[in-house]
Amino acid sequence: MAGDSRVCAEARLGRGLMSALFAVAIVATSPAVAQSPPQPALAQSSTQSPAPPPADAPADGLEVGSLVLTPCVGSAGDAYCGTLPRPLDPSGTRPGTIKVGFEFYPAAVDDPAGTIVAQEGGPGFSTTGTRTGFLHLFGTLRDRHNILLVDKRGTGLSQPIDCPDLQKDPDLAPEAVGACGAALGDHAWDYGTALAADDLAAVIEALEVGPVAYYGDSYGTYFGAVFAARHPTLLRTLVLDSAYPPFGPDPWYATEWAAGRDGFDLVCARSPSCTALGGRSTRRLADLLDAVRKTPLSGTAPDGDGTMHDVTLDAPTLFMVMNAAGSDPVVYRELDAAARAWLVHQDGAPLLRLTAEARDMSSPGGVPVDFSSGLYAAIVCTDYRQLFDLRLSPAERRAALERAVADKQARHPDIYAPFTIDEVRNSPRNVERLDLCLDWPAPPDGRTPGAPLPAATTFPSVPTLVLAGDLDNTTAPDEGFAAARLFPDPYFVLLRNTSHVAAMTTEAVLVPPVGSDAAGCAGPMTAAFVGDGGRPPSVRCAAEIRPIRTVPAFARTVAEVAPASPAPASLDAPREADLRLAAAAAETAGDVLARYFVNSTEKGVGLRGGHFSLGPDGEGYRFTLDGVRWTQDLAVSGTIDWNQVTGEIDADLDVAQDGGPEGHLTLHWNDRRTNAQMTIDGQLDDRDIDAVRLAP
Repeated sequence: MAGDSRVCAEARLGRGLMSALFAVAIVATSPAVAQSPPQPALAQSSTQSPAPPPADAPADGLEVGSLVLTPCVGSAGDAYCGTLPRPLDPSGTRPGTIKVGFEFYPAAVDDPAGTIVAQEGGPGFSTTGTRTGFLHLFGTLRDRHNILLVDKRGTGLSQPIDCPDLQKDPDLAPEAVGACGAALGDHAWDYGTALAADDLAAVIEALEVGPVAYYGDSYGTYFGAVFAARHPTLLRTLVLDSAYPPFGPDPWYATEWAAGRDGFDLVCARSPSCTALGGRSTRRLADLLDAVRKTPLSGTAPDGDGTMHDVTLDAPTLFMVMNAAGSDPVVYRELDAAARAWLVHQDGAPLLRLTAEARDMSSPGGVPVDFSSGLYAAIVCTDYRQLFDLRLSPAERRAALERAVADKQARHPDIYAPFTIDEVRNSPRNVERLDLCLDWPAPPDGRTPGAPLPAATTFPSVPTLVLAGDLDNTTAPDEGFAAARLFPDPYFVLLRNTSHVAAMTTEAVLVPPVGSDAAGCAGPMTAAFVGDGGRPPSVRCAAEIRPIRTVPAFARTVAEVAPASPAPASLDAPREADLRLAAAAAETAGDVLARYFVNSTEKGVGLRGGHFSLGPDGEGYRFTLDGVRWTQDLAVSGTIDWNQVTGEIDADLDVAQDGGPEGHLTLHWNDRRTNAQMTIDGQLDDRDIDAVRLAP
């Protein structure tokens, strides 16, 4: 995750940390400083806080092992920063060193129980950029455990690779990838996972804090498996959150697509409003695909921050939108209803908005110190399997790729069903594109592309916990199970209704919200596993975590909204028109809350008008609405308070229907409850209303 911007930037990349909301768990067991690389390879240090100390920092550091660390600038006094020079090429063939930067958070006691090492994914994201999430995840253990956050070479505090043209290219075009590799020169193959794992081992040994408890998410799990294989004696326990094995991944990424596509049916089957429709969500989305193949939908729509964009939804772009569901639970929540709004009522506003939001969420961007597109390319092109041999000439690579595609189209044309292979290849923001590495420099002598570990690698017998979400289309559950099976005695946990990265939390103490553990299940499970030295964790919290509640239907007017139900204790039955207005106000509130997961500026706009803002408040967030319109004829203003610790949501809203009643409504529900019931009470004109309905 990209540090302190609300939108989880790693959600924008394949193999990145996907910000999501909902999680349910079920469990099953199984198995000295030298020259830098050529510019523009390395960026300057991060401006985020805490950061490494300046050269003239006071010598009031902390001695840890053989290193003296200095208080990190901007920290609250509990963070110490350091660097360790490392050779870029350990063989010495290609001279040069790189400074590996890290943050160390010492335990409160003089005799700590151990050290926890956390690693962020991407590849390309800074581990120190996710410090807030990691420190919160292991907050209950910090008194007796050190926390060590090491930025992998080429990221964060470890001289991030900066290729400006690639950094600003949202599609990571092969030409820009190749130019970045050329800028790295002889060092283009010196940023691989194995070398970065050796850097981490060197830091642990210099600090003399091993063996460590390791936690990695997404690419951090791939990195963790490589680290485990190369440095088994430095591990005490191992947690792999949203894992995939280091032998791969499949360059077609078919497993991920299948998990994401089928996730729409899982979400629908678990949501009462969607189940009531009958049929399958994927069938309706296939109908939408057929429609936009014939006539693409174009228009202007807001992204998650309310910025308007001209967008077109055609078949390749619909693949992008559906593929974004793993990082953006709003897609799972709304796409089925948005498809029906267009197919049945020719209301394109919800679909166009999802398209604008997915386009924004899928763009890497940002500054290299937070996310390095160059490091992403360096890992993907050197460590991941390709459909062509990078030892071939550029022309030979292209010919090999086209042969592989033609063979797949002949033998398995439905690999991305209902999309065609060509539609997927033409999808915008597809960073797992098949041609990404066509122009990356050829490997040096003795380096085998796509092989960070030998095929016959043996993995250590260390207590291992592997977490997988059944809605994860970034690292699919099958991949997590395959990663678990590499280890002699793993504990594999499948989490229902969970997308990418299960153990991180969305509690209000975090800005931005990170991960998918909104109900506090997988996070405490992980901390308990680490704190207990690898004993099997309890999964009793699984039944307490709710599925995604889908939008029943989008509506242009209040009259089209299904009415709420009179409260059982109502003395006077409300008018049906008032119950429809109450339901529309509820959907307006839910729509604003959903934008939280695609917002980076704390400001946004309503689907059909008005605007809102949000900000931290107590144990959660307060949303302030000003004339927000979910339907065209109902303006909603007021506040919504979301306690992200307890799940309680309270809305205090003024409503005004064009040509209809005005009034005041209060809404309340607990968002953590499965099929949560919302209570609605207040007055419309001079009429009391007391109603209930399924929470949005």
